[in-house]
Amino acid sequence: MKVFLLFPLLLLLLSGILETPEAANILGLVSTAEHNNPGWSQPLFDALLAKGHQLVLVSTAPAPAKTVEGLVYIHLPNDYDLMQKHFIRSDTGHYQEMRTLMQLLVWYEVQLGSCRAVMESDTMQSRKSELLMSLSLFDLIITDITHGMDCLLDLVGDASYKPILGLSAGKLTPDLLDLLNSENTINPAKIPHFISPMPRKMGFFNRFHNHNMFYSSPLVRWHIIRPALSTIVRPDNVYPNLQLALLNTHPSIDYVQNLPPGVVEVAGLHIKPEVQPLPNSIQKFADQFIDGIVYIDLPYIELMYGVGVDAMYKMMEDNPNCGFIWNVKKMKELPKTMWNLLTLHVDRSLKQDILGQSGVKGYINHADSFDIQEAVHFGVPMVVLPLILEEFNNAQRVMERSLGVVVSANGFNLDSLTVALKRILDEDIFTTSLYTAQQKFRTRLVSAIDLAVWHAEQLIAEPTLYLNLAQRETNAQNFFVAQSLDVLAIPLFLIIVVLVNFLQIGYYLYQGFCKSGKPVKELNLDVKPLKKRKKVQGNGSKIGEPANITLLEDSSDFQDVQDAEAELSIDEESKTLIDKKDD
Repeated sequence: MKVFLLFPLLLLLLSGILETPEAANILGLVSTAEHNNPGWSQPLFDALLAKGHQLVLVSTAPAPAKTVEGLVYIHLPNDYDLMQKHFIRSDTGHYQEMRTLMQLLVWYEVQLGSCRAVMESDTMQSRKSELLMSLSLFDLIITDITHGMDCLLDLVGDASYKPILGLSAGKLTPDLLDLLNSENTINPAKIPHFISPMPRKMGFFNRFHNHNMFYSSPLVRWHIIRPALSTIVRPDNVYPNLQLALLNTHPSIDYVQNLPPGVVEVAGLHIKPEVQPLPNSIQKFADQFIDGIVYIDLPYIELMYGVGVDAMYKMMEDNPNCGFIWNVKKMKELPKTMWNLLTLHVDRSLKQDILGQSGVKGYINHADSFDIQEAVHFGVPMVVLPLILEEFNNAQRVMERSLGVVVSANGFNLDSLTVALKRILDEDIFTTSLYTAQQKFRTRLVSAIDLAVWHAEQLIAEPTLYLNLAQRETNAQNFFVAQSLDVLAIPLFLIIVVLVNFLQIGYYLYQGFCKSGKPVKELNLDVKPLKKRKKVQGNGSKIGEPANITLLEDSSDFQDVQDAEAELSIDEESKTLIDKKDD
């Protein structure tokens, strides 16, 4: 009987768990520039469309090749060129290095430059009224907040009453934590700054530099960026209050981060679940080489002081048994023809198909986060040439985990790539480390895309579900209270008092020791022997003269005594004469 009573209850519970949310209206906003790969979140939007949701997507990513049911796509251009603006010399056209603190300013300048490029474009001006009418009545807003903001949110207006899901292609930053109203869980003494090449184990000077990076960020953001940003958009609108953030990181590649509950890691979101067979022309080329294929994606190799392309040619000539597939999509000039070189215009889908082949033995790139994740996912050793912003941090992680070889722009020469490629082809430590990292990266309870879709649908079904995941009231505390400096001041004060007392006691003991240890004046022992005392002849001793005295004529110790007795004798004689006169 009990079994029959429990069966309907079990069905009810299962129906609640397996219930699929109703189709929702979702707004997607992506305004990032090309160097941030604005199309990385497209798999999430495709998965939501496949679940039956309606989507309006305003993005700077390329438009889809074909019409998709349920999708309204609005493309906006973003021609902001980070490399051209900050990292290319105007006189020579070569790459110019920049100190890490200066790159911090560049990181925040990207917000202004990218925002201005989108909001002041001709397309925006012509379609702004259309956009304002379209961007309303949504159940969920998904926005790219890689740089801590999204200018397109200014078109939505007051979005505080709508649940907002943030997507970040970078690492956990203080700006992202501010959007979540979450406690800052980043410890500058342990966590390297997200655009710095600091090692995982930092020494004193590393930690000093790291603290400067983290504590300079809010000063730059509040006193430089926000005032300038207010001339383009309304800052209160473009810095949203997020309920949840999806972060493109994973501990097998990045350093371990102290994530608050409102942050979920979805590294590999852009990677296809299955690779496709290569086109016949590419597969035929790859089958010719017994040492395998090396895939090259270095769009800025031409900037390397006039020797970058020649270094590539030398690397290919020195490895005739390797085939090289070179993505020349962003290059100004096509490379020369070589028998072991295949040049292609490769999109991200085809690139993953190439890296997924077992014959690929190396991957040369600029240490972009997406490139590193793809290399780890497919188990391909890397040669990385970092040039901008977070690429230096990524390259440091690659070197620490032996996932590949780092080539520095400082000192780059014709042999740099040849030596690096030889290492990843010959040394077993890289393939061993890649295998371990690959297993950790791929082994998950659910895939990154399924996890992202699940959280998005939960946010649609219950908009307030994630509001209690952050202690918002703690953000109102000042720095001294938040770091418990007021509490720590009490034992510090007691320690200082005790220390001062010990120092004072020590000072007194030292003074006493100095006085007691003063040397005694030595007596003159070289004196003549004492003469025998002679009796005085006559009427006896004079008035005021001692009756019995031992004389030490040559001793200075008795001279003062004799002088005092002489003065006393004179005083006595004077007193006797005065008494006689009075009589």
